[in-house]
Amino acid sequence: MERVNVLQEILEWSQSRPEWQRDALRRLVSKGELADSDIRELANLCKSRHGLGDRETPVPLNANHLPKSGAETKPVLLQSLTHHAGVNALAQDQTIQFGGSLTVVYGANAAGKSGYTRVLKRACRARGAEEILGNVVSGTAPGRPSATIKFTANEKSHDHLWDDDQLPNPILSRVSVFDHHCASVYVSQQTDVAFRPLGLDLFDKLSAACEAVKKALEKEREALEILSLKFPNVDYGTAVHDLVTNLTPLTDPATVHELAILTDCDRRRRDDIRNRIRDLTSEDPKKTARAVELRAARAKVLVERVTNAQVILSDTEIGELFTAHEKTTETQRVLETLQRETFREQPLLNTGSAAWRTLWNAAEKFSTTNAYPDRAFPYTEEGSRCVLCQQQLNDEGMERLQQFREFVGSTAQREHEMATDEYNRKRQQFKDAVVLDDKAMEVLEELKLDDDDLFEAIQATLKAAEARRELVDTAITESLPAPTTLPGRPLDVSILTDHIESLENRVNELRKAEDPEAISKLRTELGELEAREVLAENLSTVLEEIERKKKIAVYQMCINETRTNSITRKSSDVTRRAVTEQLTRCFSDELDGLRFHHVEVQMVDTGGSRGALYHKLQLRRAPGVDVSKVASEGEARCLSIASFFAELSTAADRSAILFDDPVSSLDHSWRENVAKRLVVESKSRQVIIFTHDMVFLVALVEKASELDVELQHQYLRRDNTAAGLSSQELPWAALKVRDRIGRLNALWQDAERTFRNGDSGKYEKDASYIYGLLREAWERGVEEVLLAGTVERYRNSVQTQRANQLADICDNDIGTLNIGMTKCSKWLTGHDQSLADNSPIPGPNEVKEDIDALATWIQNIRKRRGN
Repeated sequence: MERVNVLQEILEWSQSRPEWQRDALRRLVSKGELADSDIRELANLCKSRHGLGDRETPVPLNANHLPKSGAETKPVLLQSLTHHAGVNALAQDQTIQFGGSLTVVYGANAAGKSGYTRVLKRACRARGAEEILGNVVSGTAPGRPSATIKFTANEKSHDHLWDDDQLPNPILSRVSVFDHHCASVYVSQQTDVAFRPLGLDLFDKLSAACEAVKKALEKEREALEILSLKFPNVDYGTAVHDLVTNLTPLTDPATVHELAILTDCDRRRRDDIRNRIRDLTSEDPKKTARAVELRAARAKVLVERVTNAQVILSDTEIGELFTAHEKTTETQRVLETLQRETFREQPLLNTGSAAWRTLWNAAEKFSTTNAYPDRAFPYTEEGSRCVLCQQQLNDEGMERLQQFREFVGSTAQREHEMATDEYNRKRQQFKDAVVLDDKAMEVLEELKLDDDDLFEAIQATLKAAEARRELVDTAITESLPAPTTLPGRPLDVSILTDHIESLENRVNELRKAEDPEAISKLRTELGELEAREVLAENLSTVLEEIERKKKIAVYQMCINETRTNSITRKSSDVTRRAVTEQLTRCFSDELDGLRFHHVEVQMVDTGGSRGALYHKLQLRRAPGVDVSKVASEGEARCLSIASFFAELSTAADRSAILFDDPVSSLDHSWRENVAKRLVVESKSRQVIIFTHDMVFLVALVEKASELDVELQHQYLRRDNTAAGLSSQELPWAALKVRDRIGRLNALWQDAERTFRNGDSGKYEKDASYIYGLLREAWERGVEEVLLAGTVERYRNSVQTQRANQLADICDNDIGTLNIGMTKCSKWLTGHDQSLADNSPIPGPNEVKEDIDALATWIQNIRKRRGN
């Protein structure tokens, strides 16, 4: 099956994520971890997307941010561990060296092995780090635990000075440890995969980033939630009360504005209702009704005055007045010009003037009424007389009267008369316009008691009108041009008629004062108006509350974006495809390699949480039964080792792995299989094994030899003062026969030196000790060489395929063996010598010959067999 490209999957999936999460993924890919400043910036990105703060531009993850494919991570390899102080009873400045392939650190119980492994578990990746104590039985205060771990990373050497208080080294955390804690977790608990393909950890880190952003957002939201609206009490049930009580982020500010606006009409209505309530609750409502009725009647005077002010003193009427005045003046000039031309030769001055015209009109009236009622004026026929001097008219008199008649009946005269009449009419109307007199002021003062605002408005209008009238009158009287600017205070007379109507309604209500519902309705209406007035006074506070609730709602939208459900689902999906199949297949293969077939166990996933996918071991035929209750201790350890290696298979990282007593609870039937598995693994990565099991140690040595793996030994022991003393020699019991011969030769050199120094007593002890070990070497030679490993102690199988090598065993082989064993038995400590046999212990040369005899015997057999 084609391997899943996790980073490409994440890139494609991220297209559907909020932009700030895509930015977070970019940061995680480039930086690995997020700092507090990153969290703050991501929180701001999240908020700005929803309008909280200035808009910020994220930088989402794209293909250019992904690491190039094919880049390999160099493994982390341990070189050495040096204990300085403070760890259990370990001796100071002791060093364990680690080889590049397989290192076995052997130590018997109480030799100090646990002290070294505890340091490594604290420094590396382990499922269960143990507390480190000092040498509590030494009688002195233990020092601070410290050690130096040398390792290579990216092919560069590093010295890490470790102490128990510092944070873990992220590079050393790539080194994995298997111990009894790990074994317990694998078998009895569900566990998330510790090693995952490159990029799969981004889900966990993105989930952690979401949690951190959520925490920051919730802190800001909580600061907003602490605040609350402080609004004055208003009547329950009013529109304002309902609005303020039920404010939500969706409350329309325009609705609030509309409710908070009180027009002048609303304010007059409010004052009117207050007056009406006061009237209705007075001691004698009917008496109050009569007083209010009189005020309403008197207030009509103001309607007349305001009407006059707005009609007679309007700009239009004033303009027409000045126009009439100008027309009268103009026609007068025209008429005077005609007069001068007409009466130029008349004997009397000012003939045709206004005074003359009065005389003419009087004469006309007398003529048509008394003298000549049947004749048109002037009567100038034969025999007619002048109605003024009553003399008979002559031709000159008749001609003069005819001339006068033509003048009086001329167009200029008619136009002047018409203009004069129009002007006089308007001038008289203007003079008769009473605006602000004592009567009006009296009514105004009375109005002030009911409505101060209305009083101010009407008084201002009437005063402005009176000022207009005075200015116009002065201009007309003094024949001045019309004023270019005139004071004015327009007023809608309906507000006054409404007031009068309100007074009349109050009268009607007062006359029906026994109706309790009337007062209740008025109080309800007044409550609405007063509540709206309170809202107007606190409008900004209410609008701020809406904004606060909007912000809280937006913060919740931002917090909703931090949910990790979808991240977990995607992580589970990718992990199932990229890890679970690999994990389960490798777990099955590991069990096959360990020859674990008698109990059918499988690894299954158990779902995800916050970006991690969990797995556990399950009995195939009884999935509901806990594996730890069925498997023996040895079986459980095998299952754990298989789980550990299956987990390792999911990562490309080939860093070192460390095992702390991997077979401490296994019986001999599993040791060899586990030893082989660990040695096989050491062919492709560094494997370090700490063990106190000698049989397991021997099995590791043999498997390393069989598979041609370089094996480095470390032997831990203790003396009377401290534990953890380290050397690179294996214990005698674990040595192959060839290595035992080498050890014997080294011991012989020390004994020979003692002999030459003349210390015979010590030499005898050393020689006796050498013969004891030589006998054990002969026994190991029988197992390993003569019988070709067909049968070995502590091994539960017989290697029958090697039996064909036994056919060449001859009497000489057996004879040499018997001679050697017999001589060793004579001189080794523990065999009592006969009293008659008082022969001295062999000298150095003879001892060397006996050692060489074993070496020659082994060499001859192997040479004969070609190995």
